[in-house]
Amino acid sequence: MRIADVLLPAALSMGLAAQAAAAELVPLGLYAWRESGDAFGGFSGLVMAPGGASLYAVSDEGELFHATVRRDAANRIEGIATDWHSRLIDNNGKPVAGFTADAEALAPARDGGLYVAYESYSRVTEIRPPDLHPTALHDYRRFQDLWSNDSFEGVAERPEGGLIVVSEKPGESGAAYPTFLGDGHGAQMVWRRGPGIPGADGGFGASDAAFGPDGRFYLLERRVNLAGFATRIRRFGYRDGAFGASETLLETASGTLDNMEGMSLWTDAAGRTVISLISDDNFLFLQKTIVAEYEVKEAQ
Repeated sequence: MRIADVLLPAALSMGLAAQAAAAELVPLGLYAWRESGDAFGGFSGLVMAPGGASLYAVSDEGELFHATVRRDAANRIEGIATDWHSRLIDNNGKPVAGFTADAEALAPARDGGLYVAYESYSRVTEIRPPDLHPTALHDYRRFQDLWSNDSFEGVAERPEGGLIVVSEKPGESGAAYPTFLGDGHGAQMVWRRGPGIPGADGGFGASDAAFGPDGRFYLLERRVNLAGFATRIRRFGYRDGAFGASETLLETASGTLDNMEGMSLWTDAAGRTVISLISDDNFLFLQKTIVAEYEVKEAQ
């Protein structure tokens, strides 16, 4: 049985911090997605389809969900219903489990597939759902020195072609987030160290990344303390593998949202750029799977 709760943006401000920046995030709504089944939850990656009528979400236990999204006349989410879900496949053709299962990021590919980035056994693959057999995008030991629970948290296809992956933690407090750039296609992709993402401060860690329709780079970050999770979204200028100036679009107080781990940018029928976030409930009763959405409104 599926239970859906809609939390209207008028009731919850979603912690939007006013910024003297070139854009602001206008809250569109919060939706608590609830379903039965042991596989549901733990979502760490999100891809919302253009128009917002369906989504893919991946859990940190390696389960990929495809769901239909029902929206009202204002394009707010009224319901999410799973169409199918299945366990991802490892590079040896077996269902992922344990060390190989920790999928942390999901991104759309221009050719219609999906990119998946993992931590623990740190790697990047491409899949073409509903076929979940992966194309490995590097030798299986390429990122062996990163095999841990603090490695890849974001993956995105770069505007100039190729991929970027973002690590969760900077090398030290206040340092930049490490990135890697993948050039080429499929199994022939060649990886190199990319530019650091500046400004990893305030106790935040990276939790996802995406490019917007504007060609700029968006970074989702989170911080946790006894009061709960804080969420931050920053946007960077970007060109040919180099980051430009940044602006903070969102920073919430601790406990305002939840453990927001997945982010997707898409364009609705009215031409608005929308940011959708999804939370990882860690399969815990006290947490929720929340989808929060914002319009990126540029200053006039």
